[in-house]
Amino acid sequence: MWTIKLLISKILYYFFPSRCYVCKKEDKTICDNCINKFPKNIDVQAFYIKSIFSFKYQEIKNIIHAIKYYHRKDLIKPLAIVASNELQKAINHQPVTINWVLVPIPMPTMRKYMRGYNQAELLAKEISEIISIPINNNLIIRVKNPKRQVKTKNKSERLKNQHNSFKIINDVSNLDIILVDDVTTTGATIDEARNILIKNGANKVIAITVAH
Repeated sequence: MWTIKLLISKILYYFFPSRCYVCKKEDKTICDNCINKFPKNIDVQAFYIKSIFSFKYQEIKNIIHAIKYYHRKDLIKPLAIVASNELQKAINHQPVTINWVLVPIPMPTMRKYMRGYNQAELLAKEISEIISIPINNNLIIRVKNPKRQVKTKNKSERLKNQHNSFKIINDVSNLDIILVDDVTTTGATIDEARNILIKNGANKVIAITVAH
C-alpha cells in the first residue's frame, strides 16, 4: 500500500511540483529563503509561551488563514520545522529529568467537524515526528463552544470568552506538557488550558505557537 502511495505522490509532484506559497518558485511549500525573511515575534506574552513569528506580517497572516480556512495543510510542515528548532532550544535549558509530551489545543467539536481537522493537532504531529516528543490528544477537551477569539474586542473579553472552556479527561499528574497552537493573541486560550492542567496535577506546562 505504501509503495502505491509513494508512486502517486511522485506522479503528482511531477505534474504539479510544489511551489512556495510566498515567492511562487518551485521548491517547498514555503521555501527557506522566504521563511528566513519572516519577522520574528518580539512581544513577551508570558514566560511560558514561545511564539515564533509576528502575526502582524501579512504573509504570515495569509499562511495561517490558508491553513485554517482553505485546507492548505501542506503549509504546516515548513512551520513545524521552525517550531521544532525553537522548541528544542527552549527545552535544552530545562532539567534533563523532564519528559515532555505535546498537547495540541483542542478545537470546539462543531468547528473541527466543519473544517475537517484541527490545525494545532497537525502542527503537533509534525513537531512530534521531527523531534521525537510524544503527542497526546486525549488529556484535555473543549466543553463549550466560545466565539472565535478574533471576534472579541479586548483582552478582558477574550479572557471571559475562554473561561471554563476546557475539561481534563485523563490523568495529567506529574506530566510535563508542551501546549501547541497556531496563533496566540492575548494568550487567553493557552492560559485557560495551562491553568486547568496545573490545577489537575501537571508538573510543568509551557506553550509554543507559530505566531503572535
